[in-house]
Amino acid sequence: MNRLKNQGFTLALLAAAGIAFVIPEYGATGGALKSEITTKACIAIAFLFQGMSLKTRQILRSAINVRLHIFCQSWIFILAPLLMMLIVLIFGRWIHDGIQAGLLYLAVLPTTISSCIILTSSYKGDASAALFNATFSNIAGVFVTPLWCIALFANTSGEFPPLGSLISKISLLVLLPLAIGQILRPFLREQIASWQTFFTRASNGMIVFVVYVAFSNSVVNDLWNSFGWQAIAVALLFVTIFLLLLSALIWTTAELASRHFDQRVAVFFCSSQKTLAAGVPMAAIIFAGQSGVIQESFIILPIMLYHSLQLFLAGIIGPRIAAKVPVS
Repeated sequence: MNRLKNQGFTLALLAAAGIAFVIPEYGATGGALKSEITTKACIAIAFLFQGMSLKTRQILRSAINVRLHIFCQSWIFILAPLLMMLIVLIFGRWIHDGIQAGLLYLAVLPTTISSCIILTSSYKGDASAALFNATFSNIAGVFVTPLWCIALFANTSGEFPPLGSLISKISLLVLLPLAIGQILRPFLREQIASWQTFFTRASNGMIVFVVYVAFSNSVVNDLWNSFGWQAIAVALLFVTIFLLLLSALIWTTAELASRHFDQRVAVFFCSSQKTLAAGVPMAAIIFAGQSGVIQESFIILPIMLYHSLQLFLAGIIGPRIAAKVPVS
């Protein structure tokens, strides 16, 4: 029962996708829920809550460990995408084009916004290092992820807006609310501590809504009949391969980032995880108006699978890692 409770967010995502197949007309563009407007509002509010939750002083204190941060960001934005491109290059003939796009998009995402910090802290790692890298990568991702998407998908579809337009749209819905949240934080510090549970649940609810909208549009456009359910099994297989390879490589090389074991724990969780919370909203912006295999619902499927698997893997190996952290 506790395991199901801990997977409540994942189950809600799956339920949202399932509901979209039953009643897609409400969430599709032009439907009763006015998703073309409400989706943007949900994204902005979710990042406003994130901005109010981030501990600014703790972020600044951990900024001095430059080598560790370069290591993490290199894995997040350079080495992880290169690893996925190698997987697609070798096994691409067995992977549906839509799933390939989703796998590549997954690889260029920032790390998780909160779970890598929570896991690092829970398993005796350096939470300050995790907080800095989670914050930095999600800010950098506003620029780096669209740049990767243009490079990877520009030849697949001629409908992508210019890079500057993409970055400005994402900045307006992600960076601006994040900044406003940070500005409000000093004035609401005491209240924010008691609002944290509400922030988490509300943000998760908004992500669930965005997922429902994405899958509703795919059902209305009748994309799943040509897609094939076997492709979901293929997506699960290659998401698992990517997670295991990425995790093994990062843990093996983490000593290059730091000699301190607690900091290597932070490196591992920050570098191997990929954000669903920012990935789904950014997909809604980057892939808006795309058709065929480069379509939002196909793009976010690998992210949903990876989200569950990365938490499952952390639950298995986390206690073993924590047992090796030296007692100070």
